[in-house]
Amino acid sequence: MTHPAVDDLPEQAAATLLGVCGQLSQSRYKGLGRWAASVSDALLARLVSVTTGVCVVFDAEHCPPLAQLDGAELEDLQSVVAAGADASDDDAVISWCTRMGSLIGAEFYRRHKQAVIDAKAAAIATEEQRIAREAGRVPGLYRILP
Repeated sequence: MTHPAVDDLPEQAAATLLGVCGQLSQSRYKGLGRWAASVSDALLARLVSVTTGVCVVFDAEHCPPLAQLDGAELEDLQSVVAAGADASDDDAVISWCTRMGSLIGAEFYRRHKQAVIDAKAAAIATEEQRIAREAGRVPGLYRILP
């Protein structure tokens, strides 16, 4: 999941979040800009549905996953959604921002766990290389004659 669902957002909440995501889509960070533009598309489709009654089918598959954002982009996004939850008096906006913050937190946790796994794998590989080097040396045997 790259962002909380927008299907159930009231019109005002969708409009508020669309404004925020519109600003984020102008970010100097390309990954964050792409992510925000995609969320803006989903929010715009929601607004059209709410205001016109026309069902807009939107494929959120193309929304870049949070895993594609680098650490600085995630930190910026986290600070924006935290500020949004703190500053808003709209329960739907607060709820959406809180859920988004949880997704970002889960992504940070996933990255941490992956770093631990990668470090353990590197330590194992280093130890295996050391063992292989030592196995190639036989104490007291320097030369084998044919």
